[in-house]
Amino acid sequence: MGHKIAAFLLLMLAACSEVEHKYRDTSELEMPPRLDISEPAPRRQASEEQYRLTKGLGDSVSLDDAEAPPVLKIKKLFDRSWNIVGQALDLKKIEVTDKNREQGVYYVKYDPSEDSGTRVFGNVTLFIFEEEYEEAEYKLSIVWRETECEVRATKVEPTENGDEDEALGDGSAKLIEALYEAIRDELSE
Repeated sequence: MGHKIAAFLLLMLAACSEVEHKYRDTSELEMPPRLDISEPAPRRQASEEQYRLTKGLGDSVSLDDAEAPPVLKIKKLFDRSWNIVGQALDLKKIEVTDKNREQGVYYVKYDPSEDSGTRVFGNVTLFIFEEEYEEAEYKLSIVWRETECEVRATKVEPTENGDEDEALGDGSAKLIEALYEAIRDELSE
């Protein structure tokens, strides 16, 4: 019986050494393709205008100034447009006095003189031929129209009849323009 065990062990040892030799030779295995690796092209610095346009919601918002006051158009569903307008109001630090989501209305206090003037040479502002403004209450209406939401601003007339308010300008256009710039340049998805 001892011979049988020794023969069996010798046979197993020979078999294992043969298998080991078979797996050491890798010359017949398939080789992966060779890829030439080159250095990536250096990135070009984006211009400030490209950065500004990619930072905000640029393509999703437009300003239709064919009407007076202009109309802000947001290419989003009503719920998202409502939130975007709310974020823009917060960003511009415009005080919201009341809001009704079901009616799509924000009531805000806004001073158009803060966004008045013509900007030249960066931060220098000229106030040539500008109307006089005073903080007043405005109504922002957000309405869904087929493929986009329209945002309109109207000045809320005070209930008491004051002569001083008649001489002051209506800042509805300034309010819409301020919201447009905030949404286009500073808000993101």
